[in-house]
Amino acid sequence: MRKEYQILLLAGLLANFGDNLIGPFYAVFVENIGGSILDIGYSVVTYSIAAGVLIILIGKLSDKIDKRIITILGYLLFAFGSLGYLMISEPIQLFGLQIIFALATACLSAPLSALYARYIAEESAGLQWGLSSGGTYIVVGFAVLAGTFIVSQWGFTYLFLIMFSIQIFAAAVQTQLYLCAEQEI
Repeated sequence: MRKEYQILLLAGLLANFGDNLIGPFYAVFVENIGGSILDIGYSVVTYSIAAGVLIILIGKLSDKIDKRIITILGYLLFAFGSLGYLMISEPIQLFGLQIIFALATACLSAPLSALYARYIAEESAGLQWGLSSGGTYIVVGFAVLAGTFIVSQWGFTYLFLIMFSIQIFAAAVQTQLYLCAEQEI
C-alpha cells in the first residue's frame, strides 16, 4: 500500500471516530438545550440540504484547488464545529453549526474520493476500498461505544473536547499527505 493511501485511511478513520462519538446522543444534546423533536429533524434537514449543495460546489472547486488542502480544511472545520457545540445554548444556534458541518462534509466528500482514487494501488484496489469502507463501520461502532462511556461518566463538555482533539489530530495526519507530496517535487 502506498504511503499516501495509508495517510488518507488513518486520517479518515480518526475523523470518523471523532465525529461519531456523539452518535445517538445528538438527540439528547438537542433536548438538553431546550430543543424538541422538530428541532432535531430540522437540524438534520438543514445539514442534509446544505451538504448536498456544498458537495457539488466544493467538488467543482476541488478541480481548481489542491484537494489535499481542501481536505485539511474539512477536518479542521469538523474539529471547530465540535467545539461549537460548547457554545450552543438554544436550538436556533444549532442550525448555523449544521451548516459548518455541511461545509466540512463537502470539503471531504468529492476531494477525498478523488484522492483515494489517485492513491489506491490497482493490484489491491478491492482490499483498499474495503479497508476504507469497512474500517469506517468498525470505527463508528467503537466511537458510539466510547461516546456512551464518555457521556455517561463525564458529560457532553468532555465529549466535545475529545471530539475536537481527535479531529485536530486527523487534520494533522492529513497534513502529512500534503507534506509527503511536497517532498516529491
